[in-house]
Amino acid sequence: MNIGIVSLGCAKNQVDLEEILAYLKRNGFETVSDPELADMIIINTCGFIDAAKKESIDAILDMIQYEKPVIVTGCLATRYLEDLKKEIPEVALWIPIEEYKNFGKLFQPLVKDRVLKGEIDPTKRVFISPEREAYLRISDGCNNFCTFCAIPHIRGRFKSVPFETLKQELDMMDENNIRALTVISQDTSMYGRDLKTIDLTGLTKEIIKHKNFDFVKLMYLYPDEVPEELIDLFASDSNLTPYFDLPVQHFADHVLKRMGRRGSEQDIIDLIARFRKKVPEAILRTTIMVGFPGETEEDFQECLKQIKEVKFDHLGCFMFCPEEGTPAALFKDQVPEEVKLARYNAIMKEQKKVSYQLNKKRIGKTYKCLVTNYNEEDFTYDCICNLYAPDDIDGKMRLYSKIDIKPGDLVEAKVVNALVYDLDAEVTKIIRKA
Repeated sequence: MNIGIVSLGCAKNQVDLEEILAYLKRNGFETVSDPELADMIIINTCGFIDAAKKESIDAILDMIQYEKPVIVTGCLATRYLEDLKKEIPEVALWIPIEEYKNFGKLFQPLVKDRVLKGEIDPTKRVFISPEREAYLRISDGCNNFCTFCAIPHIRGRFKSVPFETLKQELDMMDENNIRALTVISQDTSMYGRDLKTIDLTGLTKEIIKHKNFDFVKLMYLYPDEVPEELIDLFASDSNLTPYFDLPVQHFADHVLKRMGRRGSEQDIIDLIARFRKKVPEAILRTTIMVGFPGETEEDFQECLKQIKEVKFDHLGCFMFCPEEGTPAALFKDQVPEEVKLARYNAIMKEQKKVSYQLNKKRIGKTYKCLVTNYNEEDFTYDCICNLYAPDDIDGKMRLYSKIDIKPGDLVEAKVVNALVYDLDAEVTKIIRKA
């Protein structure tokens, strides 16, 4: 039986789907990308912001036109389950996140030719990232309750994945020749606080025991929770990739307080200074939100000032969107849409300058790169390197090579040209063949 798959949302949502796919594979199902070839279709949805909700609903409406059983999982199915059942009765089965433990039992009525066995197992996944890449999700849920965010209402309270489970996942990744590991969570820096026996630094030490990983990157580090021991570990161990995602959201103390963020503007500045002092090659990424209710022009200018001074290697900017069920959606002093857009454009205009300046300074430097793909149309290679997160969300490095290389090779490349977000580099030597 063929299962069509539509995967939407974030990397954390992707991990859920990979566990579901592994369960289906163990029960004899095959996955296909063409809905025409599918016997039934699973849509893993996102329900975080309005654009994601619309994308998920559009995907559901598209897939039901194939007149095959459609199964909807993920955050949208969790957040709006009862309403969706009424509005889209054509969907054969809705499985919210909290029911994944009963996946087989719920799925069984749609399957007539076999008895489904076992349960979803986090130590067994079918990886759908590009070859040799994978995510390690170390916790789920969140305890921060930022006033703009619905994640705690969708994913629940923070819960670390047991250390023994993660060790089994890391062993599984070795067996699957995973070479680039990205550690993810809603709040990565809080890992282990509920377990009492391990923390993020201890977990990171366990990860680097696995010598198969050429790259280990940490995403979603809540700024006020980054342990000093973790920074020291990155400073002392060359096996770790000095890439840090610190979603600060804003700099102005007034805005941070209303957002429900812990720590102050000075705390953020001090943390960044410690990263750069102890890990000089650190690549810092962040996200900024503009137009939060009550954000004054003075608040915005303070944020813009710090972006100019801090000079993040990568920065994503978002305009505040009032999310149903969050306190900020009910705040009275909402910022007009045209003001939000103007502030967004100003932030991104400044970040383009910063990014281009930093990229120009990288010309002539060499970087370790894992070759991932060859592009026949322009004779370049895609790669993974220290500078960028997965999925090209920051930008990418394009490789040119006079040396015979192929995907899976670990190479050294020298940057020869800089664009605003991307870099061109020439391969100078092969460090290790695939």
